[in-house]
Amino acid sequence: MHKQMNGCGSDGELIFDPRSRMGNNHIITHLPIYKAALHDDWDSVSEMFKNDPGLMTKPITMWGETPLLIAIGTDRSHRFVEKLVKRLIDVGAKDKLIMGNQDGTNPLHYAAMVGNTTAARLLVEHAADMTHVPNFDGNNPLNMAALHGNKETLEYLLTVTQDLLPEEGGSSLYAGVAGGDLITLTIMSGFYDVALEIIDLHPNVVLEKDRDGRTALQILAQKPEIFPSGSKLGFWTRFIYSLIPVKKRGRHTNEINILLRTFDKFTAGFWSALQYVAPTIKYIHDIKVNNNLSSLLVERICKIVIEQVDHDIAWNIFGSAIASAVTYGIHELVEECILTYPGIIWYNVDGYYLFILAIKHRQERVYNLVYQMSRFKVWTTVQVDGYVKENALHKVAQLAPPHRLGVVTGSALQMQRELQWFQEVEKSIKPSYIEALNIHGQTPRMVFTEAHKDLLAAGQQWMKDTASSCTVVAALIVTMAFAAAFTLPGGNQDDGKPIFLTSNTFMLFIVSVAVALFSSSTSVLMFLSILTSRYAEDDFLYALPKRLTIGLLSLFTSIAATMIAFSSALALVLKDKVTWIAAPLVIATSIPVCLFGLLQFPLLVELVKSTYGRSIFHQQNDRLIH
Repeated sequence: MHKQMNGCGSDGELIFDPRSRMGNNHIITHLPIYKAALHDDWDSVSEMFKNDPGLMTKPITMWGETPLLIAIGTDRSHRFVEKLVKRLIDVGAKDKLIMGNQDGTNPLHYAAMVGNTTAARLLVEHAADMTHVPNFDGNNPLNMAALHGNKETLEYLLTVTQDLLPEEGGSSLYAGVAGGDLITLTIMSGFYDVALEIIDLHPNVVLEKDRDGRTALQILAQKPEIFPSGSKLGFWTRFIYSLIPVKKRGRHTNEINILLRTFDKFTAGFWSALQYVAPTIKYIHDIKVNNNLSSLLVERICKIVIEQVDHDIAWNIFGSAIASAVTYGIHELVEECILTYPGIIWYNVDGYYLFILAIKHRQERVYNLVYQMSRFKVWTTVQVDGYVKENALHKVAQLAPPHRLGVVTGSALQMQRELQWFQEVEKSIKPSYIEALNIHGQTPRMVFTEAHKDLLAAGQQWMKDTASSCTVVAALIVTMAFAAAFTLPGGNQDDGKPIFLTSNTFMLFIVSVAVALFSSSTSVLMFLSILTSRYAEDDFLYALPKRLTIGLLSLFTSIAATMIAFSSALALVLKDKVTWIAAPLVIATSIPVCLFGLLQFPLLVELVKSTYGRSIFHQQNDRLIH
């Protein structure tokens, strides 16, 4: 609905035509009707409409809105709408129900826009043809409901909006641009189950393009969050994810499955109840549902497309979807398209095959599909950009896009990730490409060094800052632990032996002090080795992350050991005076250790995973795609 003023000057100042202003004086006159429609006050205007039936369909706003449009737009003046519709029918003005505003937006459009399903039911009951009427922008009620994210209204309209038969004339709402708009808007609004229902009833809708030239599969390729690869789940959330049952589409029809259905209902009920108690469970459940629906949608669309037995249709729909999916890293969609139509693996996007495009966008999950290929994989990286004479290794030598660099923490680990990419592509290309020169006379390694010089400097500074800060803490612990080893709690006997030598708590103290001293010394040495490193490019691949990992682990151990030593010393000194001191000390000791863990453990985990964990380049499943 577009609401526009009379005009504006060159400087943007609104200009009102006096004649237009005088022509709109009826708006003030009809304010009682406007307010009655807003507040569901039918009784205040009933007599007025009875005396002058024309007021029921007269525009009462600057944008040509009638009382019916205003009341429907509130989504609360239901009695007003019901009474007004009945009165219009009683006076023989049923044809006026379809009357819209100045943009041709009729009452059913309004109901679809605001999600007023009650009004939609009433209107369709008396004017079923209204479901097929578009406004001046070409939007029909179905598309308006999908556009504004009103699922309940959309589902209702789908049940009453029948496709037109050829002999009925007119344009189908499930074909052409209207059909393309409907399916793409439904997917964009997140109504994936509704999208599946639309596709089941009107399969060819997936072949249509919306007004922006996009297909349903292309829209799915722009929504990584609904695919497993785009779901950012931690260890525990992944565990809960694996346990949550998801209702499959379709129903059991075999009587033998009665017991299974009963068990499924019980399990589903348990998890449904749990979702109300723990919102996180509901969040994880919704993720799994969307993952399941996205998989079904992609499989269904691919099946319909290939059943057309039309190369141009398949090439265009699969190709445009793959181009988007590679950019967003949705390997599931790319894989399904290739399995459906293997030849699409050679689709050209801006002059690049999809694996070169995956390298350019640093989408390792898409690139990993090369591990699911036969010996055809040798063709995936042979492409050379003829204009600049750059091969795949030149492309990966360029700096990654900022949003892909940010997937790892800190400049040092970002540099490590870039080196991992360079080495991976280097293994897959022809040997002659390694020293090939581009149009500027640069080898891939030269391009890498030039493109990453700023990141290298930032990584060096990040490493130095981290090591310097940690060195100070580790040195303090060394000093404290060394002093504690010779200043024993309780003192010594005349023969030099500690007074509490036979106490188990004392043994805990002395062992903790020793561990703190040795681990903090190790930490200092590791951080010093980082500070004195040469900071060459290749050092960021393994040497520097290894030293930082050992340093942080040693520092964490020394802090924990120091807290244990301190607590055991207090327990020894105060055990005869304060017998209950042990429990509070344990709690107090855990606070700094836990704080350090919360602040530094994520970095430590990322360091270990990136340096010693499974490579980001690996075979993701056993399906052979080509």
